[in-house]
Amino acid sequence: MEGEWHSYAPDGREVLVRRQGDAWLVRCGQSEAHSTNLDVALAQAIRADVDVAGHANELGYATWIRTAADTIDPEA
Repeated sequence: MEGEWHSYAPDGREVLVRRQGDAWLVRCGQSEAHSTNLDVALAQAIRADVDVAGHANELGYATWIRTAADTIDPEA
């Protein structure tokens, strides 16, 4: 992936993904996360909000994260 990728989490929060060298930067709402693994960065940024974490299974975050990661970086 080059540049940035933009979408919305299952709860409607804006998600922005950027590649910075070997790391991924993910911003979801007011939360940010960095990781060399895109799935991890997505999960950390999305679940950083305590209120969201309690509803993660209900909203299908795991499936959304995997699908987003495959879309953004299909070679991973």
